[in-house]
Amino acid sequence: MNDFPYPIIKSFERLQVSDGLMINSERWRLAHEYHQHRQNVQYQSLFLPGIICGLGVAPIAAPADLPAKFRDGRWVQIQPGMAIDLRGNFIVVPTPLDFRISTTAYDAEITIVYLVLSYVDPAKLKRASGNEVLVETFRVNEKTDLPLETDIEICRIAIAEGKLEIQTPMDIFSPSVSQLDMRYRLQAQIRPQNLVRVATFGNHQQNTIQEHLHFLGQSLSSLAPSLSLIEPIGKLDISAELTLSNLSPYHLIYLTHAQVLTINDATQLALREYIAIGGVIIIEAAISNSPLENLLEIYNELQNASNKLRRTSQVQSMAQQSDQSSLQVELQSELEAIAIEIDVATQDLLNSFHGRIPMEISMQAFSDLERTHPLRSQPFLLPNLSAILQQPMQILTNGGVIVILGKLSPIWSGQSDQALTRETIRNCQELGINILNYAAQRYGMYQAMQVNPQYQNNLNLPPESDQRRITNMVDTTP
Repeated sequence: MNDFPYPIIKSFERLQVSDGLMINSERWRLAHEYHQHRQNVQYQSLFLPGIICGLGVAPIAAPADLPAKFRDGRWVQIQPGMAIDLRGNFIVVPTPLDFRISTTAYDAEITIVYLVLSYVDPAKLKRASGNEVLVETFRVNEKTDLPLETDIEICRIAIAEGKLEIQTPMDIFSPSVSQLDMRYRLQAQIRPQNLVRVATFGNHQQNTIQEHLHFLGQSLSSLAPSLSLIEPIGKLDISAELTLSNLSPYHLIYLTHAQVLTINDATQLALREYIAIGGVIIIEAAISNSPLENLLEIYNELQNASNKLRRTSQVQSMAQQSDQSSLQVELQSELEAIAIEIDVATQDLLNSFHGRIPMEISMQAFSDLERTHPLRSQPFLLPNLSAILQQPMQILTNGGVIVILGKLSPIWSGQSDQALTRETIRNCQELGINILNYAAQRYGMYQAMQVNPQYQNNLNLPPESDQRRITNMVDTTP
C-alpha cells in the first residue's frame, strides 16, 4: 500500500447568493468550482486512488490505414473503464482506445514501460469559443520513469533491444519480456482507518525481515481491512548517528537483539525521543537452544497437561476427581516453580538492553496484560501465547517497547524451523496485526495531543476571519 496523502486542510468558500445578484461568468464559475472542490475532497478523504472498473489492455494488430512503418507489434487497445486519481478526480475512458508503444530499449538493457492515465481539466485546454459543453477528458502516457502520484497505472511492459512484439503472458503472475504485466494495477478502495509505517535497521538480515513484514502486510486486506502497511518498508542505517527527524515518520521500528547491542549513542538518544512522541520499538531476540527456550517448552507442556486434566476431571467420578485434584496441585506447583525460573532467565536477557533502549518502566508479560489491552484485544481477541503458538515464545512490553523472545516474524511468511499448521500461521499473523494496530493507535493518540508546529506561524488570516482563539470565558464584571 502506498502512502496516499489526505487533502490540504482549508476552509470551503462558496458564492453568497442574495436577491438582485447579477450572475456573470466569474460567479457562475465560482459556484460550480465549489461543488467540484467539495466532491474532490470527499473522494480524496474517504477513498484511495485506483481503477474502479474496466481499463483493460490487450495486444492488437496495427490499424490497416497507417503507413507501413507504424504497422508493427507495438499496438495495444485500452478498454473502456473508470478510475479515480489522487486528487479525487474521475477519469472516464468511454470507448476503446488504440495506442502504440514507441519506447525503444538500447544496449541490451531491459526497459520498463509504464502505461498510465491522468486526468485533464477541460477548462485548461485550448478550445473553440463556441463550445458550450466541456467534456472532462484524460491523457494517456507511456513512461520509463516511475509514474507520478497523480497517474493511474493500467499496465507495464518490460522491453528489450530489438523488435518488439507485445503479447499476452502465458503466466499472468510471472510475465516475461514483451508481455503485458497487470500485477501492479491499483484498485480504488475505501481508505483504511490507519496506515502504518514500519522501518528496519540495515544489515544482512534486513531483506529477510522486510519480506516477513511484507507478507504480514498482505494479510491485512482480508484479516483487518481497516489497517494497511505502507510500502516500501523504511530502511535505517545502523551505523549512522540518527536523529528524531529520521525516526519520527514511522509508527513502528524493528530491531534484532544484535542490533540493539550495536547502536551508537546518538541513535540511542533518538530512540528515546522517538518513544516519547508515541513511537513503538519492537525487538526480536532469538532464544534457540537457550535455557529460556527449554523452560518455555516445559512450561507449555505442563500448562497443556493441566488444561487437559481440568477438562477430563469434569466427567470423572468423585474418587477419580480426588486423585486428579492432587495431581492438579502438583502440576500447579511445578508451573509456579518453572515460572520463577522463566522470570529470572527473561530478566537476564532484558538486562542487556538497559541503557540502550528506554526500559525504565518495568516490562509486563503478554499473559499479564489486561484482556482489554490493545495487544490482546484489537482487532483480534487473543488468549495466552501458549494457546496459539506451537513453539516457545515470550512477549513483554512497557508501552513504547515490545520485546519478542523467540521467532515470530518468520511465521508471518510461513517460514520456520518447525512444521507449521495453517492455524498457527494465522494465529501469528493475527498477533502481528495486533502489534501493528497498537503501534498505529499509540502513535496517533500521542500526536493528537501535540501542538502542530506547521500551523504555529500561520498569521495570514485577516482580523475579521480570525478563528485561532475560541474560549468559553465569560465576563462577569458588573
